[in-house]
Amino acid sequence: MKPITSFIVAIVFALAIAMNVSAQAAESIWLTINTSAYKTGETVAVTLNATSATPIQGFTFQIRYDPDCLKPINAVSPVPGMNGLPLPQLSGQVDGSYASTTPQTVNGILAEIRFVTLGGCQTNLTLESAALAIRNAEGFAAPLAGMTIDNRNIPLNIDKEVGVSQSTQSISGSILPLDPPPPTGIKFPGWIIGLLVILLVGAITFGALRLFRRRTAKTEKVSASLQTPTLQVKHGPQAGKSFALNKLPCLIGRDPLSDICINDPHVNGQHAKIFNTTTGYYLMDLGGETFINGQAVRKSSAALKPGDVVRLGKSALFVFGT
Repeated sequence: MKPITSFIVAIVFALAIAMNVSAQAAESIWLTINTSAYKTGETVAVTLNATSATPIQGFTFQIRYDPDCLKPINAVSPVPGMNGLPLPQLSGQVDGSYASTTPQTVNGILAEIRFVTLGGCQTNLTLESAALAIRNAEGFAAPLAGMTIDNRNIPLNIDKEVGVSQSTQSISGSILPLDPPPPTGIKFPGWIIGLLVILLVGAITFGALRLFRRRTAKTEKVSASLQTPTLQVKHGPQAGKSFALNKLPCLIGRDPLSDICINDPHVNGQHAKIFNTTTGYYLMDLGGETFINGQAVRKSSAALKPGDVVRLGKSALFVFGT
């Protein structure tokens, strides 16, 4: 009887381990695609899937892509009540966010993200990060704990032969535009760059003396023209509020002692700082995810102009104004 008893105990122990592993994978998210072979000009539709025993009120995802091979078009979510939240995009990374006013049960497709192929290449789509969102006891959005990301990478083989353009309407739902940012620069021939350098040096030499004489007057003029700046919160815990930056420098973060407190789990305790000089206003990143008009500011400072969109973390959005 002892061998039989030991065998039964071993089976029960193995089932307990399997059930535990299954429980850990109950909240998961992954990428799938129907085919990995495409021609130039065709539409790539990659599917973001999820399963969750807990009803959710939103989700986010970041997918890295090669901008020389692919151009993002949009994303569409078939989950009832999910609405897309447009965010500033970065070249080479799709940043998507959806939210719902009521909890939704998900067990299948969260969204379909669409790209257009640009030319012959071999590349990958990589799910950098993803989260299912719930509303916590304080009423704020929070990531669902215990979620796993199973399939992160989708390999693609794109032929340089031009294919037939396809319809982008494969599933219905809330459409989220994912237009990439415009090119940051224009390429010029070397001789044009050399000529511009010569003209620039000449202009600097000619105007240096006049600039030196007018510097004091210009500084006074700039200082007089600076008005009290404001931050208008467009998305996040303080959405709809406007903060006058009467005290500079101004610390922004999740810490209650910050000048502007943003109770968001993706915002650091001291996330960013706004300060001014005689030449204008600047935003300094203090170690979090900080963006101005979709461009990352990493542990450095960048100038702020009226109308600039500032994003802290994944979804806290501000508009700077004077």
